[in-house]
Amino acid sequence: MVHVVIDSTAQVPAELLQRYKNLHVVPLRVIIGSEEWAENRLHTTELFSLARSKGHHPKTSQPAPGDFISVLKPLIADGHQIIVITLSGGLSGTVGGARAAAQMVESNNIIVVDSGTTAMGMVQMARAALTMAEAGETLESIAQLVENMARLTYTMFVPNTLEYLHKGGRIGGAAALFGTILQIKPLLYLVNGKVAVLDKVRTRPRAVSRMVEELKKQERLAYIGVGYIDCRDEAEAVGRQLKELYPDTPIIMSELGPVLGVHLGPGLIGLIYQEAIS
Repeated sequence: MVHVVIDSTAQVPAELLQRYKNLHVVPLRVIIGSEEWAENRLHTTELFSLARSKGHHPKTSQPAPGDFISVLKPLIADGHQIIVITLSGGLSGTVGGARAAAQMVESNNIIVVDSGTTAMGMVQMARAALTMAEAGETLESIAQLVENMARLTYTMFVPNTLEYLHKGGRIGGAAALFGTILQIKPLLYLVNGKVAVLDKVRTRPRAVSRMVEELKKQERLAYIGVGYIDCRDEAEAVGRQLKELYPDTPIIMSELGPVLGVHLGPGLIGLIYQEAIS
């Protein structure tokens, strides 16, 4: 049996975990002052109120190789094969920890895939992998599909502030914008898994509209994910607009988790979408 291991930034829906016993989540951690939480033990809305009350900017920590080993080793001992799907290696060292763990377990039945994205993009890859595993497909064919999905997945987002990206050290190619933070609303995207600037506009509504315009360049989409942090009404409005533009394409709404909240901040709205595989 092929098992799927994914990290907690995916925010895997509870129904998926209940349905598939061969799906496992390895958590990243959130740190505020001297306290620490596994990501799946903290809600995003709690994150910002806790940070304010404790007077500390939150931090995150990737899983140690041992966190992956504790999941991988028993599965390999039971004769299973494993595909591990992690958030973008350009944003976190989680994929490196997973690969180190796979080497320590010393098995040829583990394949680690860098999703190049996060959140619902990872969930869609996991869904596809689980469907193939259920159908009895090989580990190699499952990994090939997931890698193809990763290659065709795009991530764009409009932060309400660059402060969180800056403090979290994930600002990447947007660093040059920090001095003009009050004058612009940037549209950012991931290039080779790292943050870069796609466009700079004067207002948030224009930045969100520009993001939708960029999406329209894609002709055939497998799905469109709308991710948000602390701006549900705005995200739902974007979701309704996308349903009108793409009536035959699944639209997935998802509040992003606390680890992404630490680095992106409240008011973030973004799109994760995949080109249809021919």
